[in-house]
Amino acid sequence: MTLQIPSTTDASAPARAPVHDPQRQCDSEPIHAPGSIQPHGVLLLFDAATGVLSHRAGDCERLLGLAPSDNPTARDLLGISIDDLIVSCLLNLNDEPVYVGLARPGDRRPLAMMAHRTGRFVAVELLQAELEGSVASALDLAGAIFTRINACQSLRDACAVAVDQVRAITGFDSVMIYRFQDDDSGSVIAESRIARAAKYLGHRFPASDVPRQVRELLRRNLIRMVPDVDYEPAPLVPTSCGAPIDMSHCILRSVAPIHLEYMKNMGLRASMSISLLAEGELWGLIICHHYQPRLVPVETQLFCRHIATSLSAFVLAHERAESARLGTIQAAALDSVLEAMRRSEDPERRLRTSCEELQRLIDSGGFVLLAEGGLIAGAGWYPEEDGRLAALYDFLHGKLKDRESYATDRLSEEYPQGAAMVREASGVLAIRLQASRPLIALWLRAEQVEEIDWAGDPRKDEGLEGSSQQPSPRLSFVTWRETVRGRSRPWARRQIDAVELFRTRVGYAMQRVRLERANAELAEANALLATQATTDPLTGLANRRLFDDRLREEWSRAQRDGKPLALIAIDIDHFKEYNDRFGHPAGDECLKRVAEAIGGTFREIDIAARTGGEEFALLLPGIDAEGAALVADRIRAAIEGLGVEHPHPDQTVVTISLGVAAASSTLTGDASALLAAADRALYRAKENGRNAIALDRGD
Repeated sequence: MTLQIPSTTDASAPARAPVHDPQRQCDSEPIHAPGSIQPHGVLLLFDAATGVLSHRAGDCERLLGLAPSDNPTARDLLGISIDDLIVSCLLNLNDEPVYVGLARPGDRRPLAMMAHRTGRFVAVELLQAELEGSVASALDLAGAIFTRINACQSLRDACAVAVDQVRAITGFDSVMIYRFQDDDSGSVIAESRIARAAKYLGHRFPASDVPRQVRELLRRNLIRMVPDVDYEPAPLVPTSCGAPIDMSHCILRSVAPIHLEYMKNMGLRASMSISLLAEGELWGLIICHHYQPRLVPVETQLFCRHIATSLSAFVLAHERAESARLGTIQAAALDSVLEAMRRSEDPERRLRTSCEELQRLIDSGGFVLLAEGGLIAGAGWYPEEDGRLAALYDFLHGKLKDRESYATDRLSEEYPQGAAMVREASGVLAIRLQASRPLIALWLRAEQVEEIDWAGDPRKDEGLEGSSQQPSPRLSFVTWRETVRGRSRPWARRQIDAVELFRTRVGYAMQRVRLERANAELAEANALLATQATTDPLTGLANRRLFDDRLREEWSRAQRDGKPLALIAIDIDHFKEYNDRFGHPAGDECLKRVAEAIGGTFREIDIAARTGGEEFALLLPGIDAEGAALVADRIRAAIEGLGVEHPHPDQTVVTISLGVAAASSTLTGDASALLAAADRALYRAKENGRNAIALDRGD
């Protein structure tokens, strides 16, 4: 890990654009397998199967009394077998090194022993030990530091505590918190330093300062110590004949030459970095610098790692709490819009009128709904519709074909026409909604002019095009101020997740509304069909089919329960003559008036039906023959009272004849017997001169 220290605090310089990618060259360098170590300790590689020493590096003869030709076992050299070491320390492949304890090689100075697994080897590293102090005092100090960090109310305060404590414990000249940004560049957000140390706080460092494979190593191996920039690498012997030995987790692993050059260019003689992880990903680093050689005992390094772990836990808790707080706000806004859409008869229209609520869903300057052709609705600050939004819709429509959302904080770099909208829409966050037509919901952020203080020009000259030279560090770390335009504040992942969730739930809401409407239309159509199947279309009374069904039901009920049931058969007198004189339209109108009059005389449980051309029937459950005769007389009088003109010479108005029958002990058979009895009575009424009632008593 390398950070560039500015040597002054106010300078600027033009720079040529790079002509090749040094980070790509750095990424290809096998820094995890350098084949050597830093000489402030020794590295012993024991065969995990046999326990025999296979490779070594460092001054083993001075520190351990181990001759170059010796190949002892771990038990012979360290007093513990490889199997016991693996089991007692729970050594697993690719795990962090484990502190085993003190190794006491004869009468020599005790050494701190660290162990880990790599490939088919167990790696044991022996380093300078911290012999002063007690475990109890260390635990007390650790507890006090962890308590102070956890008591902080903000990330800035927690980082300030961490850098102060690490500097006090290690004695480094400068300690800082370096936080990675979304573009892999980094910013110093906390700092503790001696007066003459260069100031880092607030400076930005380009992503190329920490190449990709370096970031991966820092994620896996949490501590990196360089006690002397002028060290002579101690080679691993014998040299591996096969694949290079992976030294990713070796504390003593040699660092890349470019890192040492950076340190020298900055005037540094020693450095240490401790990784900060959040949910397994590299969030940042605690960086320590010193202007003289400085070796920190391994126990102190591990103590600092615990501080970093505590700070990492605080970072994770802080980010989760902030995410939960904002998530609650976003969920409330989302639920409000969706509930309003759900209750609306026209959810798409409700969506168009909810732009202000949708703008509040995400921290943005403006919100618009776009369709092909341009603006539908908007809120906040957004470009006027002069063709620009229509063109933007086409661009976004293409971007959203194969993705759930599209987010950028620099629209004009991907969409040249966006340069005309930087004031309102330097950043956009877009989703596509499926309504009656494709819509795009678009959140906008205005340009945020930013001045960045870089530790050296990030566009530094990297060499001539086509050159095969090795990458080299920048020679100048003078503060270089860059004014960034055409960009907005970046969109957070949780904001992108929120609009994608909104897209999904709006899709469900629209689909549900479409389904509910389709079901309602289907139910209405089915009801209409059912009505048409059982209702006379002219008069609105029951038709013959429904009447016959109800007659059979009521007959069965009357027979079962022993209750009365009456039927009135009705016929309009001389109706053919009426039709012949006035025509069928007038005849239809006459039928409707008669049906309306009949309908006004029966109860809810009665069944009135048009059973033929000018024939009607009224089924009266629970009424006997005498009661039905009274109903029939009211109907007869009501029809005569209509005063509808009739052309027959024997009558001046439309009248009806009625036959009444009732279920009785003498009326046997099925429901058709009751209908036949009513018809017989109707014919007698007509024979008796019409506009009359006849009663069939079954005798």
